[in-house]
Amino acid sequence: MKTLWNKKLTGAVLAALALGSSGVAWAGESVTEGKPEEVVITANRLKNAKADTPADVTVITSQQISDRGYRTVTDALEDVPGARVMQNGVGAYESHIMLNGDERVLVMVDGRRFNNSMGSMAKSTFDAHTLPPVDMVERIEVVKGGASTLYGADAVGGVINIITKTPEETTGKIRVGYGSWGSQDLGLSVGGKVDKNGIQVAASRNKASYIKYKDTNGDTKKWPGQSNYTQDNISLKLTHDFTASDGLTLNYDYSIMEGNNPYSVTSYFPSHLNKKTNNVGLRYDWNRDAGNSGYFQAYQNYYSYFNQGGMDETDWGIEGQQNFVLSDTNTLVGGLEYRDAKAHNETSYRGKKGYNNKAIFLQDQWKFAPTWQLNTGIRYDDHSRSGNRTTGSAAINKKFSKDSNAYFSWNQVFRTPTIDDLYYFVDYGMWGKYVGNEDLKAETGNVYTLGYNFKTDPKTDVGISAFYSNLHNAINWKLMPNYDSYAENIDRQKKRGLSLTVTHKLNKLWDVDASYTYVKVENDRNDTGYVRDENYAPNYYQAGVRYHDTKWNLNLRARAANGLSKTKYGENRYLTMDFIARYKFDQSWTGFANFYNLNNAAYAEQGGVVAGQDSYPMPGRRIIVGAEYSF
Repeated sequence: MKTLWNKKLTGAVLAALALGSSGVAWAGESVTEGKPEEVVITANRLKNAKADTPADVTVITSQQISDRGYRTVTDALEDVPGARVMQNGVGAYESHIMLNGDERVLVMVDGRRFNNSMGSMAKSTFDAHTLPPVDMVERIEVVKGGASTLYGADAVGGVINIITKTPEETTGKIRVGYGSWGSQDLGLSVGGKVDKNGIQVAASRNKASYIKYKDTNGDTKKWPGQSNYTQDNISLKLTHDFTASDGLTLNYDYSIMEGNNPYSVTSYFPSHLNKKTNNVGLRYDWNRDAGNSGYFQAYQNYYSYFNQGGMDETDWGIEGQQNFVLSDTNTLVGGLEYRDAKAHNETSYRGKKGYNNKAIFLQDQWKFAPTWQLNTGIRYDDHSRSGNRTTGSAAINKKFSKDSNAYFSWNQVFRTPTIDDLYYFVDYGMWGKYVGNEDLKAETGNVYTLGYNFKTDPKTDVGISAFYSNLHNAINWKLMPNYDSYAENIDRQKKRGLSLTVTHKLNKLWDVDASYTYVKVENDRNDTGYVRDENYAPNYYQAGVRYHDTKWNLNLRARAANGLSKTKYGENRYLTMDFIARYKFDQSWTGFANFYNLNNAAYAEQGGVVAGQDSYPMPGRRIIVGAEYSF
């Protein structure tokens, strides 16, 4: 297997060098005249050009969201190389995001943590259904690779920061769409600013009356039992500017999902779910857009989940950051964090359970030569359950041009157990028990990322990255032969992979892109040695072609994967395609038609097979048609 990995890495590197050997944009060359440098904030907690950022970063803008017809934030994230949006079943069940094959991903909105702390007996602590409406979003920054020194426990696989629109001129949009299986897609957004006060608000509804899928026999079936759901989201942002550089922001985000979760195709008795979030944050910024900027924020997140018994969690936290310009080439970022999490589960906890964490971090950004940059960081965490630990990070970046850079980063990990990991207990009788472990140790380890971005010519961008993570005391829920599950620390978990991405502008009307991502996940459960996790497809392919003029935006996207657990027909592999068409009638009206799983593929994104069929098949072919009115 090591030989296979070396071949994959060597081949990808040689391919990148071959592509770039005749057209890499070296320093001093002008290959994209008039195009501004793309700015990234999340990777370093500082505003930097993307080529000055030593990390694997993807930025999705509001213009891309509109042009490509994304109906939700997760639609947009599915097009990010190395990112996967995974669904544990369908209907009202949760949807989580994986970066570099890892569920341990920190998700933020305007820099505020959105993850909960219960964990749902999984490494993921986030449900993507709780994200703000897509019309509220100004940009999405996705940082793949370890970022625990700057962001703490959940940033093992990476960080996603959803930056919402700041009220400026008065604008609004209404979206109405209907489609297959009683589907509804409704949206409303409006914003504006008067003097020093601004408001931005957005609301959305996504609904389905039932869900169909295609099984491995080629038959299209309706999910057994009920699979209906309704998802509503509302986000509000109020701003007040004291001066041109100082201001106060109030954020409020609400989501509710109600419906039925059929779990798998073998379950004829779906559970009725009701999930609700109420999140509020208050933030004060000073010296915005200056080198010595800073902020202070306080937030409270409330998460409620009802499924044959209720559970809820309240998190609150305070955070502060100050940037110090030490010289023209040296900036120091310092910050403090405090977070308290308390959860109550009437069927699975004995009373209210939780923990708190105090942290301080520093990162130094030093441009020690005209085209070289070194970032070093240190973090100290004091966790009420897992003790204290100091972690460090280092990254180096070489900038060749505004479109070309190479980087290497190292980040230490200190990932504490979730509340479910520690305290969960429920007994389903003959169906087994689920038992947490209060003696669990925190996960520790290292994450390494190596990357290279360049242009082969003015119309072609290439990005290649490779990563390796090695965690000690990785937390796992072990399934016993009698169906009991117990939380345990396994010896180690390794993840390694690479990603190769190419985008090319054929002309003013046509764009194409393609990417390949390889991820291998291996667990060493103390007594078995390293075993590959077959619940995650190691090979993932994405490709797209887009046509756009003054009236039309047409997007055809293809996604493929192989290497999941096998059905009776052999290795589980799939190819699925989506097609999105948008037509602009005038300045105000736009019509759209979104076709999902256009080729009606029988596929599953997660492992699991029962009687030769996928346990969690994805929905079949479906369509949403509608119109948007902008004002």
